Amino acid sequence: MSTTQELFYPEVSVSVGNDTFAKGIETETYSSKDSYFDWAKIRFTEEFQPKISISEGEPASIKLGYSGALEEVFHGYVEKGYNGGIGKNEILLKDDMLKLESTLITETFLNATPQEIISFALSKAGIQSPVLSNETYPAKKIFPVSKKSVVALLREINTAWGIIAKAFFRQGVFYWNTAPKQSQIYVFTYAQNIISLNRVNGRWELVTVSVPFVHHSDTIRVDHPNLSGDFTVGKVTFSTEATGFVRTHLYF
Repeated sequence: MSTTQELFYPEVSVSVGNDTFAKGIETETYSSKDSYFDWAKIRFTEEFQPKISISEGEPASIKLGYSGALEEVFHGYVEKGYNGGIGKNEILLKDDMLKLESTLITETFLNATPQEIISFALSKAGIQSPVLSNETYPAKKIFPVSKKSVVALLREINTAWGIIAKAFFRQGVFYWNTAPKQSQIYVFTYAQNIISLNRVNGRWELVTVSVPFVHHSDTIRVDHPNLSGDFTVGKVTFSTEATGFVRTHLYF
């Protein structure tokens, strides 16, 4: 099903710790199906310098939308605090994979499937209600793990079972070898909601306005003199400016 939506007057809401910002901020958000984590940067205007204190590990969220209907495009934690080694007046964010990177697993699994091992590891990392593939895999009689992060364990499972299973978080929910079902296909049309469409490093880059409802691995429909058809999005970036200017880059 395709859909049409009026895209006027974009809104931005950023939450870090106990604070929420709607103005005086600029954001960059990156999400790719080829990366196991999403990351983002938040840049504060100069007037925040003497007033704000943000520490590593604080929860963070970036939402974009229109007319009060906002959708979360990033959910995670502060990896580097305010002025913590990156650009001036900036903080660096990483999604919930931070929890999986910092959780070490030492365990010997007996007669276990990938889903059983992953469920155990995720519980150790404090991840609740994960969505795992229901595909059937043979159980390994013995699968020892020694001081491996959950991220490293996921890679080892791929090797041991000979599979290429993607893992990622979306809006705080962990997905392994599966993805949320897409209910609508969004249409991007020449001279309407396509700002530009060009080939960049061997793939197409479509620049449009704020479209927080499009994610990596989604299918989009493109109607343009240079390209028409349905395509799978490989990467999405969002950028906002303190003036409220928002751009989305879709790569496929």
